Amino acid sequence: MPRYFVGVAWPYANGPFHIGHLAGAYLPGDAFARFHRLRGDEVLMVSGSDMHGTPILVRAEREGTTPEAVARRFDAVNRQAFERLGFTFDRFTDTHTILHERTVQELFLRLLERGFVGRRTEANPFCPKHQRFLPDRYLLGICPHCGYDRARGDECENCGRALEATQLGSPRCSLCGTPAEFRPSEHFYLLLDRLAPELRRYVDEHREWRPSVAKVAANFLSEGLHPTPITRDLDWGIPIPLEGYESKRFYVWFDALIGYLSASKEWAVRAGRPDAWKRYWDPKERTRHYYFIGKDNTFHHAILWPGILLGVGDLPLPDEVAANEWLVLGGRKLAKSGGPEEDATVPSLLEEYPPDHIRFYAALLAPQNHDTEFNAEEFRRLYDEVLANQFGNLAQRLLILTRDRLGGIVPAASDAAAVGRTGGIGERIRSAHERITAEFERVHLKEALELSLAEVREGNRRFHEAKPWEASDEDRRAAVQEGLWLLKALTVWLAPFLPFASEALNRMLGASGPPGPGDWDQVLTPPEPGRHLGEIRPLFPRKDRPEPVGGATPHPTRHGSPPGTEGEAVLDIRAATIREAAPHPSADRLYVLTIDAGEPTPRTVVAGLRASYTVEELRGRRVALLANLEPRRIRTIESQGMVLAAESEGRVSLLIPPGSVAEGARILGVTAGRGPLRYETFTGVDLRIGRVKDRIGIDRVRIDVGDRTVEAAGPWEEGTAVVIRADPSDPQRGSVVAFGPGLPLSAGPDAPPGAKVR
Repeated sequence: MPRYFVGVAWPYANGPFHIGHLAGAYLPGDAFARFHRLRGDEVLMVSGSDMHGTPILVRAEREGTTPEAVARRFDAVNRQAFERLGFTFDRFTDTHTILHERTVQELFLRLLERGFVGRRTEANPFCPKHQRFLPDRYLLGICPHCGYDRARGDECENCGRALEATQLGSPRCSLCGTPAEFRPSEHFYLLLDRLAPELRRYVDEHREWRPSVAKVAANFLSEGLHPTPITRDLDWGIPIPLEGYESKRFYVWFDALIGYLSASKEWAVRAGRPDAWKRYWDPKERTRHYYFIGKDNTFHHAILWPGILLGVGDLPLPDEVAANEWLVLGGRKLAKSGGPEEDATVPSLLEEYPPDHIRFYAALLAPQNHDTEFNAEEFRRLYDEVLANQFGNLAQRLLILTRDRLGGIVPAASDAAAVGRTGGIGERIRSAHERITAEFERVHLKEALELSLAEVREGNRRFHEAKPWEASDEDRRAAVQEGLWLLKALTVWLAPFLPFASEALNRMLGASGPPGPGDWDQVLTPPEPGRHLGEIRPLFPRKDRPEPVGGATPHPTRHGSPPGTEGEAVLDIRAATIREAAPHPSADRLYVLTIDAGEPTPRTVVAGLRASYTVEELRGRRVALLANLEPRRIRTIESQGMVLAAESEGRVSLLIPPGSVAEGARILGVTAGRGPLRYETFTGVDLRIGRVKDRIGIDRVRIDVGDRTVEAAGPWEEGTAVVIRADPSDPQRGSVVAFGPGLPLSAGPDAPPGAKVR
C-alpha cells in the first residue's frame, strides 16, 4: 500500500492565522492528505504551533506578559480554528514539549558529532539602549535586494529573500529605533558549505518541482552555500545541551523544522505504538514525503531541511516541496500585525461563514503560481455564485425530483448498456475521474477543483436538456439515474475541499456517513438501484435573500416596460463594444476589458472570461453592459460595471445586443440618473436565457426557460432567442429584456434555454 508523509507548515503562535496562511499552505496539505486517504493509502499528516519564534517575544513584550502565555493562548485559538475547518491532522502538537526538545537536541549532537556543526565567534546586532543582543525580529533595516526599509534580520517579507543581520542597511532596534551595534558572540553554525555537493545532486534529481521552488533552490546553490547560525542569544526556546551556553537557545527555523520528526514520534507514542513513526521515516520503507508551505519558507524546506537530514543521515529527504505564493491585500502580504487584514483572520471568518465557504475560497483562489489578491466581496459572492447556484442547485433539483416523482428510490437505468455508451455519463465520469486523479497526484489541487466544478456545470447542462420533470417515465428514470451517479462522483471528488457538504450530500444519497478510505475509485460504479435517499436539505443554504430596491413587492411588468420598474431592482443594461482586452496581472481567471459604452471615457471592467474566450475573440466584440452596478475593486483593479453572459456547458456565453442599436443604447424604459445597483441585489434577480415556443394571442407568447414555460408580453416570433426576467411573485410569468420592439437581448447558440445570466 502506498504511504505518504504530509508535513504542513507550523503556524507561529503569536496570533490567529489568516486566510493567506490557509490558502497558501494549510488547506493544500489537508486536501492532499484527504485525497490519498480516499484512495486507501497510508497517510501521516502532522503540524503544530511554533512556540519559540521571536514574533511571540515581540508580542509578549508589547502586552507585558510572558512568551509562554502568548504562545499558549494563540495555540488554543488556532487549534480550535483547524478543528472547525475539519482538518485531519494525525497529530497537531507544539514545539514546547519535552519530546520535541529531546529530538532537537539529539539531532544537534548528531550533526556536531558528524562534523556538520561548528562554532564561530562573529559580530551580532546589539541594542545599546536595552543592553541586549537582538534576535532576527528585533532587528530592522534596508533589504539589500529590493530596498524595502523594514526588512527583518532573517528575511525580507517584501521580496521573500532569506537574509543575515549584517546584510541590512541602516540596522536598528525594532523596539526603540536605536541604531544597532555589532558585538562579538559565539554561536553554533550548520556547515551547509560541506553539504553543498550532496544538496546540489538532490535538487538536480527533483526537476518535477514547481518552477518557483526549483528556482529558489538553484539560486542559493549557484550563489554558494555558507555556514548558517542555528543558535542565538535568548532565554526563550530550546536550550543548547552543552555546558557554557545557558544564555543561548536554538534558532526557531532549526527548532521548528525538526518538529516534523518529533510530531511523528509523538503521534506514535499517543497511538500506543512507540515505533510506528519509523515506517514513515525509514528510507528503506519507500514513504513519499510532501511538505506544504508558503513561498517565504521555500529556502528552509528545499535547502536547510534537506541539509539537516543529509547531515544526520538515515532519514528520508523531501520528495515534494509544495510552496505556494502569497495571498495579498492591497498588493501587500497578509500579516498578523493588525490593520485591515484583521478581518481576514480565519477565527473571525468562522464566526460569520460556514467552514466549507472558507475552504472553498481558499482552494479556488489558491496562490499556486503567483500572488493572488484577497477580495472580501469576491469571498462573499463565490458562495452564492458557485456553491449555491451551481452545485447546491443541481443537488437540490435532482434529489427533490427523485423524492417526489420516484418515491425517493434510486432507479435502475432503463438500458443497462446506456451507462457505458459513447458520450454517456459513465464515459464522462471515467474520463473526468482520470484527469482529476492525475491533478491531485501532481499536487495541482486548484486544477483538480476546477475540473470538478466543470462537471457540476456539465451536470446542470444535462439536467436542463433532459427535462426529466416533463419526460416519459422511462426517460425520467434514465436522466435521474445519470444525475445521481454524477452527484455520487462529485461527493467524492469535492470531499478534499468541501468535507462538510460532501458528508451531507452523501447522507442524502442514502449513505450512512462521509466518503471513506478506498471510496475514491467507487465513483466509477453507478449508485445502487433501489437504495433509499436520506433526508433532503439545502446543501448550501443562503443566510439571507437581498430585498428589492425600495422594499416594495415586485409585480408583473407591462409589455415594453424594462426589467426593473417601481419596486424592482433597476437594471441599466446598455449596448457596448470591447475595445481592448488583457489578462489580469494577478488572477488566472480574469480579463481586464476596456469598454466603449457611448460615453466620453471608456470604462474598465474586470470579467471572468479567460476560460471561455481568447483576447482576439473579445476585441471588437459587441456586449451587454450592466452599467449601473456599483464599482467594485477586484484584485486591485476597479471594475466599472459588468459584462453580462450566460453559463453553458462549462463556459460562459456573452449576451448579444441587436446589431442595429448604437453603443450606449439602453434597454426599454431605463433612463439616465439611476443610482448604483448593489451586486447582492443583482444576484437576486432571476435572468435566464429563453426561446419563444409559440404565441398565445396577439400580444403574448410562451417561452421555454429550461425547467418551465414562462408567459410574457410581446409579439415575439417563434424560435426567437431572448433573455427573460422572471416575475419574483409568479415564476410562470416574466418579461423580455429588449432595446425596443423586435430588438431583444439574446445569447449565442451554445447557451441553452434556462442558462442563468450573470
